[in-house]
Amino acid sequence: MRKTAKWAAIILLIGAIFTGIGALMGGVNSITYDHGFRVVHNETVTRKLGNVKQLEVDSDNAYVEIIAGKQATVTVSGSDAKATKINLNNDILTITHSGDSSGIGFNFASNEAHIKITLPQKSLNQLNLSLTSGNLKLQQVTTKDANISLDSGRLVANQLTVSHNGLLKSNSGDVKISHSNLNKVTTQISSGELDIDNSTLSHFTATNASGDTDIEHSKLSGITSLTNHSGDVELNNSASTGYRLQTDSGEISVHDNDHGAVYNHDPGASERLEVTNNSGDIEIE
Repeated sequence: MRKTAKWAAIILLIGAIFTGIGALMGGVNSITYDHGFRVVHNETVTRKLGNVKQLEVDSDNAYVEIIAGKQATVTVSGSDAKATKINLNNDILTITHSGDSSGIGFNFASNEAHIKITLPQKSLNQLNLSLTSGNLKLQQVTTKDANISLDSGRLVANQLTVSHNGLLKSNSGDVKISHSNLNKVTTQISSGELDIDNSTLSHFTATNASGDTDIEHSKLSGITSLTNHSGDVELNNSASTGYRLQTDSGEISVHDNDHGAVYNHDPGASERLEVTNNSGDIEIE
């Protein structure tokens, strides 16, 4: 027991010494121990690219940011930036990143890499993103089709346009969409909140196993279908012609009028809102 405490004290002392060294050297991200102590530095890799019609990203432990710009560019920063694979072939850009979690050590900053992708607006036919761990930000991204999957992380999209169809899946994390135009898009959330504002939703479908669904100041067209298993559903200034609303455990309020477990108004309308909630309130304002 004393030996364990002694070695722990020695490791902490070494870590403190390296902290001071890092402050003097600058750029030190962490100290790791993997068959010996190793100082880890941040790296930055930038590649300018040609035409990109399809984007494929497979990432583990990285913050992925996709924005609009004149020149297609990929910039990766972090301790393992140079290990990130970037390949452009036949207008298909493929980015593969696997975070290095080997060894133990002292972290003075996040080990999460930052992958920043700049693409000319309206250039994409297909957007395929798969993130195991890390947040995703989309800013002024336009694509015909989208398939986005996050295992653990938050999705924030502003001015996102999906013109043909799309699937957005989040296993654990909130999804926030604003000022966007989504056509035939389905969102599937296992645990997290769905928040949409100032957007246009055409034939939109959302399922949420655990978390609230909130849609505000948005235009709905076609059939909008929302299913919540546990959590409230609220729409504010996002009207539809017809309504099919049902909650198994909760209350229904439509424009400040309370209803029972079921509310129907012009349920056969081509422009209608369908909401099913197993446990939670439904409120339409």
